[in-house]
Amino acid sequence: MSNNISLENVLKALSDQKTQKLFKSIIEAEDAQSQLLIVGLGLSRRQFYNRIKDLVNAGLIRRQRGKYRLSSFGKIIYSLQKIAERTAGNYWKLEAIDSIKMSENSNLAEVDYMKIIDILLDDVEIKDIYLHGDIVTNKGKSVENDRKRHLTLTH
Repeated sequence: MSNNISLENVLKALSDQKTQKLFKSIIEAEDAQSQLLIVGLGLSRRQFYNRIKDLVNAGLIRRQRGKYRLSSFGKIIYSLQKIAERTAGNYWKLEAIDSIKMSENSNLAEVDYMKIIDILLDDVEIKDIYLHGDIVTNKGKSVENDRKRHLTLTH
């Protein structure tokens, strides 16, 4: 694995649709052999191994006993990728919220604006990110606040 792990490398590795399918296939079929992945995705051996190399270099997967598995970093990135996909599915709802918020004729009370957000955004995680500006844990506390608390306790 490369020591140069960066968001740029991760985004570059996952920018290709076939590499995304390979990444998801590794997640879904954790015990799949390389040959099964190659055949299942319709890739040549060279295409497969080039994409595997990109995923390994980005720190997303590791080879263990002849099989490819997600790294801990890869699991987090996969989770964030799922949030991004759901957010893309809510694009027009978010656009509507922006239009309402930016409208010069809008004299909505904060409570009415919150009702609109509550109606439009039915995905709790996306709604929390929109309202709080960061990813929120299941306990309702933000990850950023947890990090700040950890830094305070350790210093």
